[in-house]
Amino acid sequence: MLRDFLALAASSIAHRRMRSWLTVIGVFIGITAVVALISVGLGLEQTIEDEVAKVFGVDTFVLVPRGAFGRPGTGGNQSQFALDMDWLQNAEGVRTAAAVRQQTGYIEGEPGADGRVVRGFFPVVGLSPELITEFEAFLGPMEIQPGGRLFAPGDEDVAVLGHDMARQLNAQVGDVITVEGESPEDVISLTIVGILTEDSAAGGQQPGFGARISAGGDTIFVPYETMEVLWPAAQDVRVTLVKIEPGWNVDTVADRVQAHLRAEGSEVSAVTYTDISDAIGTVTSTVSAFLAGIAGISLLVGGVGVMNTMFTSVLERTRDIGIMKAVGASNGNIMLLFIMESGLIGLVGGVVGTVLGLGLSAVTSAAISRVFEVNVAVVASPVLIVVTLALSFALGAFAGLWPARRAARLPVVEALRYE
Repeated sequence: MLRDFLALAASSIAHRRMRSWLTVIGVFIGITAVVALISVGLGLEQTIEDEVAKVFGVDTFVLVPRGAFGRPGTGGNQSQFALDMDWLQNAEGVRTAAAVRQQTGYIEGEPGADGRVVRGFFPVVGLSPELITEFEAFLGPMEIQPGGRLFAPGDEDVAVLGHDMARQLNAQVGDVITVEGESPEDVISLTIVGILTEDSAAGGQQPGFGARISAGGDTIFVPYETMEVLWPAAQDVRVTLVKIEPGWNVDTVADRVQAHLRAEGSEVSAVTYTDISDAIGTVTSTVSAFLAGIAGISLLVGGVGVMNTMFTSVLERTRDIGIMKAVGASNGNIMLLFIMESGLIGLVGGVVGTVLGLGLSAVTSAAISRVFEVNVAVVASPVLIVVTLALSFALGAFAGLWPARRAARLPVVEALRYE
């Protein structure tokens, strides 16, 4: 019987083709907007998670100033924290750790050809060698000008200059600069082993989680051990990345490290990939739901259009309804027939809207990728498609419920006499 009702409903829609398609337009416009917005939101979420996954994994967590990531109950708004690197590297479950420190030091270059010496206060950033070997994605590729190199294991009295810094100091690879640290006694000479290229990714990289460091163009990068000589008390750590030993649970190790450092007075928070993924999902889902809710207003308009069409259909087919009742059709049969018809109208609008919405999301993602130079994934979620089609059918069926009920309650005699 259900197959007969479907065939009859489809035949009625095909018989009133123009009116049906005009009604379908009202449905698929809303479906297109909802699918496109949700699909783009899912694509952005996946893209962000993929970028985070380049630095994080199931075996990595990050230490940041307390409150920088905004986890519930953290509080505070510090930009630096204290860290005992020796303890961290030897902590149970920790395989390797790398940190970023930043201070402002008094720098003096070599005399130029005219005998003039450039000196002044400039950012000094200490980088653990492991940042380059174990966590390269965090800093991005540090591109060095020809003739130079990055830090090597065991390097101490060396430096890598940003391109602007090298220009200001008139420095080249092999030159020596003097850096004064916490006190006038903490002065060391550093040999320049490399200069960043102007378009080096490291030159403009800003690590997230609130742990901003100076842009590399006007910065002096030194090994972490050199930083400890210039500023012995490590109270100026911006961010620390930690990899755990195989077989350990990253959340367990992260919580234990956080508890120990806080007990020592360090205002620090441990953030795992799960924390970041959950935060990303919450934000993108909220934004997508809000935008989809706005687009859903057009679905309401489409539903009203379906209802209007079904009222007209009931009016035109009053005599047919009387005939069906006269030959034994029940009120439930009449209701089901018109609900199936309105549901099919909504389903057709859902199919067209889903296809157009996915196409629109692909175009939008390509435009975002071109403008912002970020590869935004195109997500055609099977769950999204199934839910959208089910929603569109339900929307049409619900919109046709009132007209179907009215059709079912028509008296047989009056319906047969209707002209």
